[in-house]
Amino acid sequence: MDSQEAEKITGKVAEIVSDRELILNRGSDHGVEKGMYFNVLDTTTDSIKDPETGEVLGGFKRIKISVVAVEVAERITLAQTFRSKTVNLGGSGSGFSALTNMLAEPRYVERVETLKLDPSAAKPLGASESVVSIGDPFEQGVASDGDAARAVTLWK
Repeated sequence: MDSQEAEKITGKVAEIVSDRELILNRGSDHGVEKGMYFNVLDTTTDSIKDPETGEVLGGFKRIKISVVAVEVAERITLAQTFRSKTVNLGGSGSGFSALTNMLAEPRYVERVETLKLDPSAAKPLGASESVVSIGDPFEQGVASDGDAARAVTLWK
């Protein structure tokens, strides 16, 4: 493990505030600053075995979602989702509506990533509806994680 890895701020999700915000159990006392990025991780880590020898080669961490610190207190941080993607709301349907949509110009909008598993779930977001759970681990990320954040990170 290199020195950069050893210096990463890690902790757990303390609370889910809304469909875009959560509370981390680390704050300025732990070195968190506004604008820092964090990756919320899946609690399962899979080991990869060599199919020939059965030797464990390593494993990976799966990133559930990336967030940015927007408010920092001494012992907690409010973080929110920030990644967005362009979607076409032109859509399709059935019958005459489908023909109309096919001939219509595409209508693109930017949508910000949320914590919701189901886009129709009501706010505030309950634990069973969220991709993030209380107690999920997190680790500090970097700005370049942004839109290109990997869902899997190899480790030795």
